[in-house]
Amino acid sequence: MKQLSGMDSMFLNLETADAPMHIGGVTVLDLAHAPQGFGFETVRQRIAERLHLLPSFRRRLVSMPLNLVPPFWIEDPDFRFERHVQQLQLKAPGRDGQLAELVAELAGSALPRDRPLWAFYYVEGLSRRRAACISIIHHACIDGVSGAELLSKLLDLEPIAPQLPPPVTEWDPDELPLVIDRLLFTAKQAWSRHRQFVGLLRSSGPVAWQLGKALLGRGEEVAAAEPAAGETPEPPLAAPPFRPAPRTRFNVAIDARRSYAFRSLPLPRIKAVKDALGITVNDAVLAICAGALRQYLLEKDELPERPLVAAVPISVRSREDRRAGGGNRVAMLTAELPTHYADALQRVSAVSRSTARLKRVHRAVPAKLLMDWMELPTPALMARAARLYENFINSDRLKPPVNVLISNVPGPRVTLYLAGAPLLANYPISIPYHGLALNITVLSYRDQLDVGLTAYLDAVPDIGHLMDLLADALAELERAAGIAPSKKARGAAAGAGRKSRRVTKSVQKQAQ
Repeated sequence: MKQLSGMDSMFLNLETADAPMHIGGVTVLDLAHAPQGFGFETVRQRIAERLHLLPSFRRRLVSMPLNLVPPFWIEDPDFRFERHVQQLQLKAPGRDGQLAELVAELAGSALPRDRPLWAFYYVEGLSRRRAACISIIHHACIDGVSGAELLSKLLDLEPIAPQLPPPVTEWDPDELPLVIDRLLFTAKQAWSRHRQFVGLLRSSGPVAWQLGKALLGRGEEVAAAEPAAGETPEPPLAAPPFRPAPRTRFNVAIDARRSYAFRSLPLPRIKAVKDALGITVNDAVLAICAGALRQYLLEKDELPERPLVAAVPISVRSREDRRAGGGNRVAMLTAELPTHYADALQRVSAVSRSTARLKRVHRAVPAKLLMDWMELPTPALMARAARLYENFINSDRLKPPVNVLISNVPGPRVTLYLAGAPLLANYPISIPYHGLALNITVLSYRDQLDVGLTAYLDAVPDIGHLMDLLADALAELERAAGIAPSKKARGAAAGAGRKSRRVTKSVQKQAQ
């Protein structure tokens, strides 16, 4: 048995019927270079023989009385592998838009809690001699980084996988704990929380002082904003700490209907922009998102005068956490998206200053302290708070803290193989939530950034068009930096744009 951390438990208690809290990915496989006979049974066998490397896949939840303390994971005594791995078939012609619709349907359905919280679908019928694997796992089990690490246990660096050693010990399922044992444990842990609270207050005082200095000390930003001789002064990021975000179409209560789009952006082009403008890849990603969201809201005549605010997850996973595997070790910080600037270079400069402040905040707050504070609220209290937030999110009295979530997860730079089939791409599936109806997640793979947009359908019904605008925003940054993409790159971008427009049309039909 293993008790969930406070953050892992949070993702369980934030979940509602309209807001399932699972993440995942769409792995596209190249069947043209797969071994002969490759198919569903090949993939199914690969997962089965590596279950001992995937501990989350055989663990189910056991809740505690009154939901006063986090639940436990136990080795599921009723584990049935066949309930988790399924085969699906796309109808002809098997276009990417159909795959996106399938992902949107699966993303809006909650996972049953009476079994391990994951599902895996092998999708046949995809055009151009491809197949897809859709993996879904509850956020209580993993975060973005540990999810990428977990997927790597199924994948290989070579077409022919090396022989893996057998498990050291046989898998031993647990028995369900008795109710009296759960009651005693709950009482003991609840009693110890008041001492934990006092200790956290004492240790948080000096950190709060350093955090205040990091938020209010704007000397670096002011210096960065000073114009050169002859240049027009650039307005500063007028953002006092903790200022609410402007209300947008993304800040609404949601239901279970989803829209989804995916696409790959060339990493060499983004790195060229990075080098030309003297920024980081992450800054370039945020600037691209700012440009796309600005244009999207302009087209709908809904662009706020103030900049949007993005929630940006930051991994705080240590070496010990990596060895333990699974679970969530992430801090959620905020960064301004300067959508109020029409000039691309102004947006880049503003993003760079905003992320500099984000890094100072990250350095000022120890990761362990953040995790310790997450242990204090009872699961019942967190669940009640989530319901209240859902009920009041549409009220003008409740100002949204952020507008969108943008996550950039590092991935492998080499080709990976699933049972001998090369991976063409690995697109993330993420979580929209009440008041946060759009999630943009980027995962690097080889020489590309695989982008997955997951949204509430009514908030972003034309999600394929938003994906096109991301590609347009990259081209805008290239022009601003004085970089002209090659004819080959422009041709690839045009082809990908046509693909995204097909996704848009199919999702719009679904919305109607």
